[in-house]
Amino acid sequence: MSKIADLNQYVQEHIKEAISKGWIVPYFQPIVRSLTGEISCFEALARWNDPIYGFLTPDIFIPPLEKNGDIYLLDMAILERICKIYKEQSAKSFDFIPVSFNLSRVDLGIKDIHEQINAICDKYEIPHDMIHIEITESASYEIGTAMEEHIQWFHRDGYKVWMDDFGNGFSTFNTMQTFSFDVIKLDMMFLRNFNKKAEIILDSIIKMAKSLGIGTVCEGVETMEHAKFLSEIGCERVQGWYYGRPQPSEIAKGLKHDAEHNYETSEEQNYWDKISSVNLLSGTPEMIVEYSDHKWNIITLNKFMYKAFKEIHPEEKLEILNKPLEYGHTLYRIIDELFEQVSITKENHKIDYIDNGFLVLLEAYYLASLDNKTALKVTLRNIYTELEYKRNTMLENGLVGLYSQFELVNLISPDRDASMQIYSNASFKKVYGQVSLATGIQEFTKSEVYVDDRERYIKFMDMSTLEARYEDEEINYLGEPFRLRDKKGGFRWKMVTLLKVQSGNERQYLYEIQRLDRKNREIFNVKYGKEIL
Repeated sequence: MSKIADLNQYVQEHIKEAISKGWIVPYFQPIVRSLTGEISCFEALARWNDPIYGFLTPDIFIPPLEKNGDIYLLDMAILERICKIYKEQSAKSFDFIPVSFNLSRVDLGIKDIHEQINAICDKYEIPHDMIHIEITESASYEIGTAMEEHIQWFHRDGYKVWMDDFGNGFSTFNTMQTFSFDVIKLDMMFLRNFNKKAEIILDSIIKMAKSLGIGTVCEGVETMEHAKFLSEIGCERVQGWYYGRPQPSEIAKGLKHDAEHNYETSEEQNYWDKISSVNLLSGTPEMIVEYSDHKWNIITLNKFMYKAFKEIHPEEKLEILNKPLEYGHTLYRIIDELFEQVSITKENHKIDYIDNGFLVLLEAYYLASLDNKTALKVTLRNIYTELEYKRNTMLENGLVGLYSQFELVNLISPDRDASMQIYSNASFKKVYGQVSLATGIQEFTKSEVYVDDRERYIKFMDMSTLEARYEDEEINYLGEPFRLRDKKGGFRWKMVTLLKVQSGNERQYLYEIQRLDRKNREIFNVKYGKEIL
């Protein structure tokens, strides 16, 4: 008989003795939250320290035990050891940290396997939601439709079920569709052969899992490069030697808090689970922030948010987003009010404001709360950039004929101190739309309006009196002539009109500059003063 056959037989004949004498023990490997770097849970891995053969690895003792059907003895022994450690730690008032353990496909053929698992957890008074059950993808393939019945049974009993070794050569995407796993653990082969193809595949799997509401863990993380990439694509948790090797419970500190590591409490588990499940992989600029006591910190943001930020603040470093603006600053107040409103109401709210000359729409969504902290998903739209696209589309659709009689058309919104340029064929140095409305009026007056007409122009553009003037005139537009700068640097008479438009409860007006014919210009030369040619 060969040495391997001898060892297989030895394992099968001595499994009960190994369990009773403590030769088989769980080793614990940390599973880390990508967003925080804190230990989220542990995986319990069976190790056999034999007095004759020494340290036996799982690839040595698991196959013969699966072959003769005694693997359930090993798996139940590991579960009982986990629960016993938990019981000891709870007596010391330490928080529970979830632990996952592996269940063989052979175990699922045991008639009372669910009752056995429940009995062990209940014997030690361990909450079922603190135990995660890992089942290999190959088991799903081999058991077929019966797998979903087991998963639903585990769910009814309060356990979470993870698919282990996802992507390891079986009908991967079919299992995602067919079975109700809470989490998929991506097989370490993706990182063992880490290249561009692996990056594309991992990115696609994470996106799909997010869309399906399935959590993700990636095994085999050994380098900072691995960790950074997985965090960027939204993998929720990571596991591997980069974070820690499997260790005996004594070295792993029995799952309790210690001075060397940060662990998630049960409350933090629920909080971060909700945050980690958010999908930031769409093409929309998005980020997740944590808000507390009028301060906020960016937890993560996608590449589209980074691009949008650089478009608005090309000279600034991204780090300024993590530093709340000086209290009293207008932008700080606007953002703070939005975040506070969502934190209090737990409802979605949005605002728009001028930021560095861009009209920005910011929308905040409530995610979760913990103590005095609130997690929010924030989306950003650069309306000015969108308007550029829409304006081009409008022109292509024939609106150029409508606007060609004007030199400039802006949509102004006094209630938001905002202005957006719709059309221009003028050569003004200063136009509304790049800064706030109030600033734009001042800059345009100084740069483009003839000095003798500036006082009258400021009065005409007084937003506080507009509605009263409309009522006096009993019309929906106002117009006055002003000498405005032309392409040659002179000042010619042009008609400026403010046309009232319907926009719900918000005040909005079309600001239009129109060229005048010679006859009307001569009339105004007499009434107000001559053009400057």
